[in-house]
Amino acid sequence: MKNLTYLIIVLILSSACGQVYFTEPSPQRGVKLKTFPESIQGTYTDSTLQIVITSDSISVFDENYKLTKNDAGTGEVNVRFYQNMYFASFKDSLYYSVYMGGFYDNKLAVYMLNADERSINILSRFVEIDTLDVEKEHYLINPSKTEFDAIINNELFDVVEVLEKE
Repeated sequence: MKNLTYLIIVLILSSACGQVYFTEPSPQRGVKLKTFPESIQGTYTDSTLQIVITSDSISVFDENYKLTKNDAGTGEVNVRFYQNMYFASFKDSLYYSVYMGGFYDNKLAVYMLNADERSINILSRFVEIDTLDVEKEHYLINPSKTEFDAIINNELFDVVEVLEKE
């Protein structure tokens, strides 16, 4: 029953908004994590989402993703620490969904690239964008190290959730 609930939530979220995918885990720079620092381990929640971070995994909606230093496969996540932020790359069939996380005051802020028309126009100033599906607003990018820095420096990742640590 939990998996059915998770599937329904994921389908609603993925159909409700577009997605910017990456061709590989990102950023190319940064420290690949083997374990999460103890200071950020714990359970983070709001009214709709729960994320649990242990020393070697992330659980989202009770789906567990094992931390890996390699390219993430099914049930795995590649996390890199770069410019005081954590970047989690989840493999979604061929491409990667990349989320940025920032920790402050016992909170976890989760960011992602927005796929609406305005955001894509701004993003296209910094990196080449391939369109995967116009109707679903699915796009693909493969930023170089310099292009990724431009994305970060121009604050193109948008906050999607702020979770409190329990």
